[in-house]
Amino acid sequence: MVLTLADELQAYGQTCHIICFKRFQELRSKQTIQTHIFPLQFLRWLPRSIRGRVVAPLLDRFIRLKTGTPDLVLSNLLPADRILSHSQLPNVQLVVHNTLSQELLATAKPAKQSELRSMLASIYARKSCIAVSRGVLEDLQQLVPQQKQALCIYNPVDLELIAEAAQEPNPIKLPEYFIHVGKFKQAKRHDRLLRAYALSSVQTPLVLVGQGELLATTQELAKELGISERVIFEGFHSNPYPLIAGAKGLLLSSDFEGLGLVILEALALKVSVISTDCPSGPNEILPAANLVAIDDLQGFADKLQALNQNPAAFQVALRPEFAPSYAAEQYLAQTTPANTPML
Repeated sequence: MVLTLADELQAYGQTCHIICFKRFQELRSKQTIQTHIFPLQFLRWLPRSIRGRVVAPLLDRFIRLKTGTPDLVLSNLLPADRILSHSQLPNVQLVVHNTLSQELLATAKPAKQSELRSMLASIYARKSCIAVSRGVLEDLQQLVPQQKQALCIYNPVDLELIAEAAQEPNPIKLPEYFIHVGKFKQAKRHDRLLRAYALSSVQTPLVLVGQGELLATTQELAKELGISERVIFEGFHSNPYPLIAGAKGLLLSSDFEGLGLVILEALALKVSVISTDCPSGPNEILPAANLVAIDDLQGFADKLQALNQNPAAFQVALRPEFAPSYAAEQYLAQTTPANTPML
């Protein structure tokens, strides 16, 4: 999302800089974007309770040295939000990528939830926020009712870049297969996907792209269900688009999403999608016919059988509000004085 937005903003004549906390790159950009590494690793010894307040002036100074005073600063993900909520730079906005109540509160012990709510309020009530879906926006407003300056801007998907990247050779040499792209972590619910796949009795292979802490557990479950010969663990791919483009359909089985960018990427490649109707995002992209209730394994299996028989019935057109130009114009609107938040 950051790369796609930066590419588009630069196409609009803006100058973009990306500040990272680690010297690590997984994905590529269409353009040359100035990237700077802020050495946060030397400050991680600071307790989280004071880290934001202590580090923010140092990060502000670093940004000014590298970029001058920016017109708009977008903070992405909690470690950055924790710091930039204390920033004194003009027009800092925190981009919220997930339903925080699901991501942080749902799995926390009751005694911990009150502390987490206070922590989130201390971060997300301090600055204007941008939510990547309406569901994320509603969740944020319920969780942090003090937040009065939040709006929704959908994450963009770059049709041109995806189409070009999809032309590279596909390492999956199968006539047909379904695909899931995502980290092996609890929220993605690979266990639900494998159980529904086994229940469907569909013989079309299932390719799982990604890595993560639940990889070994998922591999073991495939063996237990007797489907390991039909399930291909493909690992991480910095360019997954040839794999998605070659698929008969993309499957999403998550408990929750922020938006579900991989759904948009599949639709951009004209690949059919079925997904759990999880909070939030999928039901803002897909019609009801492509969705299944979260815990309805038989419904997921039935949907998968129908997709296997007739993929065209599940094709969905990508709407204009997911285009980079649409997102760029909305973000540029945040740089006008009338929209600059009070700090």
